[in-house]
Amino acid sequence: MDASNQQTTTRLSAQDLSLSYAGRVISQNLSLQVPDQQISVIIGPNGCGKSTLLRGMCNLLSPQTGRVVLDGADIAQLSARGLAQKVGLLPQSAQAPAGIRVADLVARGRYPHQGPFRQNSPEDERIVATAMQAAGVADLADQEVDALSGGQRQRVWIALVLAQETPILLLDEPTTFLDIAHQIELLTLLRKLNNENGRTIVAVLHDLNQACRYADNLIVMKDGQIVAEGAPGTLMSPKLLQQVFGLDGIIIDDPISHTPMIVPR
Repeated sequence: MDASNQQTTTRLSAQDLSLSYAGRVISQNLSLQVPDQQISVIIGPNGCGKSTLLRGMCNLLSPQTGRVVLDGADIAQLSARGLAQKVGLLPQSAQAPAGIRVADLVARGRYPHQGPFRQNSPEDERIVATAMQAAGVADLADQEVDALSGGQRQRVWIALVLAQETPILLLDEPTTFLDIAHQIELLTLLRKLNNENGRTIVAVLHDLNQACRYADNLIVMKDGQIVAEGAPGTLMSPKLLQQVFGLDGIIIDDPISHTPMIVPR
């Protein structure tokens, strides 16, 4: 890993994590400092441990060794509610209760901030409405989630995470099921949340050009380990493409964003 690109300010970090999933060891002795108030994008080939790392970072997967630290505390010692007030997660395959309306599902994002009776305040309702508007699902508020297309459902889940209003967002393949226009719309929204609200965002993406365009920080994984980390403009190279993805390609300047653009040979 390029030490010159490491960040000194971090609220969320992984320290010597060993993670396993379905009885198989995925990562061993993995450490990561998530840069505060930046967009970090995790990239790497299928099965390299990207999603497993994200699950470990929000305590959905308990490490065999090591720990994840949030604001100086081991997240394993935090209550589920306390953690959910600080870290929002969009998993790969979220499941909605049968028959639930869009507005009701998005409103569940407010649960960590409510008392035991979970009554929506006017402020909660405002936040839910704003989140649905930002995710482009306000016109679907009264529809059942089951009746929506895959892309629409994905945007509903994004609205739920936005309604949670956490300072840290973890998004596992958030562009899945979205057409290209909605992919760009979502990634632009994430950039806006980062620029205007200082949200710390960690996302798993498969599209390398989108990763380079929207990330402040790339986290490159292979075989359960972080093999490189840093700004896309200094990190991305033909050698890295070959080493990590087995891809023969060249790097050119994106004419719009002036970030690295990968062109396979």
